[in-house]
Amino acid sequence: MRDFGLKDFQAAGVVGNTGRECLGFTELREEGQPAGRGGYGWQQWTGPRRVTFLNWCASNKLDWRSDAGNYGYMKHELQTSYAYVITHLRETSNIDEATEVFEHFYERAGVPAMADRIAWAHLALDAEHRRQA
Repeated sequence: MRDFGLKDFQAAGVVGNTGRECLGFTELREEGQPAGRGGYGWQQWTGPRRVTFLNWCASNKLDWRSDAGNYGYMKHELQTSYAYVITHLRETSNIDEATEVFEHFYERAGVPAMADRIAWAHLALDAEHRRQA
């Protein structure tokens, strides 16, 4: 929220997508894929984005499995080649819309499973509200 000036429900839309991609931050490599193939990291970056993610982590001396590596790279993308995603995200007015916008413009999942992403987003927002209480 601080890094991008997002409202809590907009940030929850990001976390909801991330939760879906990496099974609640527990799977950082796509199951069933050999090393060097499939998705890597929180966002399950694939193809050229996987290569760029791994190279970015190495250049910044960060383990690709670390929170710092994953958040750092996502932040880098959202400040550079995917900055337009933040513009669209700031235009949303509720958590479901924020989750859908982030999936559409950033994740572009082959199987969106939007209900799962929205459920993860609601979990994230609930956790943030408990943290603030």
